[in-house]
Amino acid sequence: MAVCVAAAALLMYQPLGYADDSQIPPTDKDQLFAWLSGGKYKHWASESEPHQSAGPHPVSVIAYLNKALNSSLAANTEAHPQDAAAVKELLDENGDINGWAVSVKTDVDSNAGQGWFWYEILGATSDSSVVANGNGVPLCFGCHTPGNDFVLIPHPLK
Repeated sequence: MAVCVAAAALLMYQPLGYADDSQIPPTDKDQLFAWLSGGKYKHWASESEPHQSAGPHPVSVIAYLNKALNSSLAANTEAHPQDAAAVKELLDENGDINGWAVSVKTDVDSNAGQGWFWYEILGATSDSSVVANGNGVPLCFGCHTPGNDFVLIPHPLK
């Protein structure tokens, strides 16, 4: 009986209060593309409608924040926790997904952008152009440096 109770408790334990693995995007390019294509982030807090990107992302975007990042932005913390993540859908002129931009804080210390994983794909097929994939991508952290711990998404989400 004690073993069953311990096993049940272990199965119910979820580190950092996350509901499931969909709160932390994978950082392997192929796994991440499958995760994004499957819409694993769609239940995250999000902007209510697409808007023109303030940065270099094409056409319009809509941002999604995992629980860790949403809570951190709401608390106005100076540094976001490890595993904080955002997904930005890149939309074409018809409002269809035509790529994604992803950021995941992979270390406790942002380390001038090196502690963040950055990914951007321009297109919605597995053979689309990946323009960023890895920790410390200069193209990404260069633009995101002015943000709150490299996050430029205004909060509260609109």
